[in-house]
Amino acid sequence: MPAPRRTPAERTLAAASRVDLLRILQRGGSHTVGELAAVTGLHENTTREHLARLVADGYAVRTPEARTVRGRPRMLYRVASPDDARRDPIAMGRLEESIAHVALTKVLISGFGRDLGPTREAARSAGYALTAPGGVLEPTVEPLPEPAAVTPGGPDAGDASRAVERRQLDALEGHLDRLGFDPERDDDALRIDLWRCPFLELARERPDVVCSVHLGLASGVLETVGGPLTADRLRPFVGREHCVLELRRPTAPLADA
Repeated sequence: MPAPRRTPAERTLAAASRVDLLRILQRGGSHTVGELAAVTGLHENTTREHLARLVADGYAVRTPEARTVRGRPRMLYRVASPDDARRDPIAMGRLEESIAHVALTKVLISGFGRDLGPTREAARSAGYALTAPGGVLEPTVEPLPEPAAVTPGGPDAGDASRAVERRQLDALEGHLDRLGFDPERDDDALRIDLWRCPFLELARERPDVVCSVHLGLASGVLETVGGPLTADRLRPFVGREHCVLELRRPTAPLADA
């Protein structure tokens, strides 16, 4: 007689390291990846992977650190509360993930037997259509505050441009976070490290399709929000589950394909 299948909770908590992390979070407070890695003795990348699983399954919550100075905010982790469950961000993330899965499936089916180039372009177009204006995953864009008069080329012009870029980056990071990519952005380098792939098995088999869909998703978000940043390329598997999304400004040179 076959053994009964484990429940999702049993699978999530089967790893002793994840249980240790959850116990630390249950003591209260918010913690960075580095702090949790130091307490548990795990490598930071391993800690990040376990935390991503706890967040994806609703045991923990990941939020950016509130900052009053310029710079990239650190991501903080805390145990999920009843209020978090009522708002149910996990359900929204799973809905968006399922929609993206449908798009991937359509591209894989329609692209079967095609040359690589057209399939990659079709995949990027399919991803873009989901998040572009009118798409089913079109991001909600908060209007920018009414700007004061800015002299072109003056000292305030740079601040206004950076505010527009930050709004693009905030929207893109939020979208990737809801899909389960565990994004970590670097505003100065114009890159977003993706520490988890919710489509890992498909991505290993057809990175040309899966990564192109995700690049299209990012392009659609950035265009819908509006601003100078565009998605340049997505470098897959620079680590075991680590990919890098590179962005660019119009004046920056194009990266090699």
